[in-house]
Amino acid sequence: MVLVGFPILSIIAGILGYFFFRNLFVSPIFVFLSALVATFTVFNDSFLLWVFVYTCLAFLSGLGIKIFKENKGPI
Repeated sequence: MVLVGFPILSIIAGILGYFFFRNLFVSPIFVFLSALVATFTVFNDSFLLWVFVYTCLAFLSGLGIKIFKENKGPI
């Protein structure tokens, strides 16, 4: 889950977050907060490193969609 499932969910959240909110920072903040809560409720403290990785993945996927959309034009 940590190496495949959660990164895919973070990337999808970044893409959908940009499409719904037209803002790069909404979905990474959501991913950060939800993973941070999961760190202290479900997982242990070593999961904290992955919180930052998933946040970066969500931001980079939203940024990639934004750049792609600007170069291609309206969808």
